[in-house]
Amino acid sequence: MGMSTRPDRTAPLFWRAEQLDEWACWQRRQWPASRRAVDRARQTARRLRGHDAGTGLEIASPRGPVHTLVALESLGPTQVAALADPLRALAEQVEHEVLEGVAWMFPAGSEIVGLPGAALHRIEPLTDTACPEHLRELTQVVVAGEYLPSGRTAVRWAREQHARVNVVQHGLLAVSTPPVPADCRLFAFSERDGAWWTQSRTDVEVVDAGSALLWNAGQQAEARGPAQAGAAVGKRSPGVFLGQLHGAELPRRDVAAAAAQYIHPTGATYRPHPAEQDRLSRAQHEKWRAQGITVDGSGPLTATSGPVAAVFSTGVLEAAQSGRAAYVVHPEPPAWLEEFWDRYSMSRWRPWKTPEPTPAFAMPHGDPAHVIARHLKKEIGA
Repeated sequence: MGMSTRPDRTAPLFWRAEQLDEWACWQRRQWPASRRAVDRARQTARRLRGHDAGTGLEIASPRGPVHTLVALESLGPTQVAALADPLRALAEQVEHEVLEGVAWMFPAGSEIVGLPGAALHRIEPLTDTACPEHLRELTQVVVAGEYLPSGRTAVRWAREQHARVNVVQHGLLAVSTPPVPADCRLFAFSERDGAWWTQSRTDVEVVDAGSALLWNAGQQAEARGPAQAGAAVGKRSPGVFLGQLHGAELPRRDVAAAAAQYIHPTGATYRPHPAEQDRLSRAQHEKWRAQGITVDGSGPLTATSGPVAAVFSTGVLEAAQSGRAAYVVHPEPPAWLEEFWDRYSMSRWRPWKTPEPTPAFAMPHGDPAHVIARHLKKEIGA
């Protein structure tokens, strides 16, 4: 399936739950040849090792029965904010030791200090995908989706135990977003995001929860105070352009053209995405350096100053949430990208016109972690 065959060129490529395998095949086709070769080698090695290969996952479990399983694909700030913070909020809302009934699943070798209550749990490798005995009274699972190992395993166990599947949106939704699992509750950034992602599927309950990542960005900016926030805006600084050369949604040449269109007149620094390590990306970086463009990805985005621009990066909304001027750029955006910009109220920059900056993302219900926690609380009868 491709964008050229769809009647609606602004809808998700894959929105029905049964399209998950189709999405995975499409995703692999977008990988560079080097990544596909590495993936094939890993798959071959796993087949040769057989059962000894394990799952690559670990589980942190309490001593007693488990009512909630939280499945993370990484311990990065985005997943922790989306999946772990609601459990921290749940512990604040419930008087008894609710975290004693929460188990965590994550990639083997992860540092779990950011998971509330997990430090006192026993950690065991998941040697196969059969549901462990102590998880067979599950009431609910909390996942980002079922398209990666941890979430996929948790959703399957939930189906076996007839437990509730809670899906928490953790990033912005582009056209290649994987489909939402069947028969779940979706905590979306907004009602509009939920309707777009599910195409109004009747098997999904959508809850307008807001974005933990963006909420935290706003809170951190507020904590820094007016003086530091003003310095971050840095009106006299040329700012940064956030790289996305690695993305599968747009041709590399389009992203490079957008970066050049913004950087040449503004003098902004190109900030490469951490995934821009492939040969073609590095060659593009060198080409820009030869043209006098500064390429610098060091330090956190919050340590930079001036406006923030990108094609469709989450960093645009993070910057707007913290009070910085933020824009999106593309010389000739496809229909899906224009819909994406509109859905998140992103302001388009053009060489001949600088618009009003992207506004802060509206979250009328307050802290998303507490919104989600209230639903989790009801599910366990607390």
